[in-house]
Amino acid sequence: MQREWNRFPLRATTAGIMVSLLLVFGLLLAACGGPTPAPRIVVVTATFTSEPAVTVVTATSTPAAREVVVTATPTPSPDMAPSLTPTDTPTPLPTNTDTPTPPPTATSSPLPPTDTPPPPTATNTATPQATNTTAPKPTARPASLKSYWVIYTAFEGKDRYDYSLWVMNGDGSGAAKVETAGQASEPAFSPDGKRLAFYHWTDGLYVWNLENRGSGRIVDNTEASFPTWSPDRTRLAYANLYGQPWVHIANADGSGDRQLTPGLRPSWSQKGGFIAYDTCENNKCGIFRINPDGGNKRQLTEDGGGGAAVSPDGKKIAYWSQSDGDFEIYSLNADGSGRRQLTKNKGNDALPAWSPDGKVIFYLSDQNGQGWAVMAMNPDGSNQRMIVRTSAGDDPRRGWQYQRIAVTWRP
Repeated sequence: MQREWNRFPLRATTAGIMVSLLLVFGLLLAACGGPTPAPRIVVVTATFTSEPAVTVVTATSTPAAREVVVTATPTPSPDMAPSLTPTDTPTPLPTNTDTPTPPPTATSSPLPPTDTPPPPTATNTATPQATNTTAPKPTARPASLKSYWVIYTAFEGKDRYDYSLWVMNGDGSGAAKVETAGQASEPAFSPDGKRLAFYHWTDGLYVWNLENRGSGRIVDNTEASFPTWSPDRTRLAYANLYGQPWVHIANADGSGDRQLTPGLRPSWSQKGGFIAYDTCENNKCGIFRINPDGGNKRQLTEDGGGGAAVSPDGKKIAYWSQSDGDFEIYSLNADGSGRRQLTKNKGNDALPAWSPDGKVIFYLSDQNGQGWAVMAMNPDGSNQRMIVRTSAGDDPRRGWQYQRIAVTWRP
């Protein structure tokens, strides 16, 4: 809409009046103005998407109004680690706009634990402009318990064979039963975390390929137990409990089986080239070590201890012993020196297992009679804390001495 000044002709009967009026009229003509610019119109548009998407509306004040719709739909990842992948798709604007980098997509794993939370409730913000969020850079090995997988045994309480394997994240989240490994116990991850050896109570030793869930029995002996992997993943040491317990070595497919030495609960050092185990010789019971070829055998302790677990660097051995009145966890150097008590409780603490970086020891405890649980502590015994409750020690006929905890990196 425009405004204009109108001009009207004048008439006079005398020349003087005409001249005067003409002068006045000339001044008025000089003062006349032009058209006034049209006011700008603000247009606000909005687009709505299906829940739980969030719509952010942008208003502009230019003659040609623009529309920006940013849809952020959280998508839960099927992987063990929670992963929300927002999809930000703004309509291009003439101005420079940074495109947010989506977080890395986690890789699915064949084992069942999951801790994916429900999608968060979306909230509209008062700011009409979309906010770009820079995705955090992933670290190769997060410094937390959640960077590990822990597998342990649970007693189901129906009969003496009714054991099962459970796997969880190292902080206790995502605990789930491994359904395909019924009547199983004494698990052992391969050094690369891709295979799992375990003892089946009625069949013998099995090796399970975690990448394709294929499994096969490698030792047809119901008394074969406590498998442990060689550093190169080609062989297994295990204990044959028939009669006098003996430590055996076999290829990963079960071939080439041979006796090594009397003993049980072997632990193959990933560095250092030895196998630690427990046995009794000359009425002296404790922790021993031996080379895989049978050489350099020696006794490290005489305290009746068992369940040896060699640290990843091969320098330390953790084990349990009843020399203090009840079962406690100790550690010592690989040469037998530096024995140190790590736990000191009224109840039972046993089955130590090292994390693959050697920074944490997981173990089983009855928490001073308050119920069995998988625990964790630092290698010096500090920062002891409960991870998850378990029924691993509930079977009075076999007991926790015939169980094992295994730890590997979470993919």
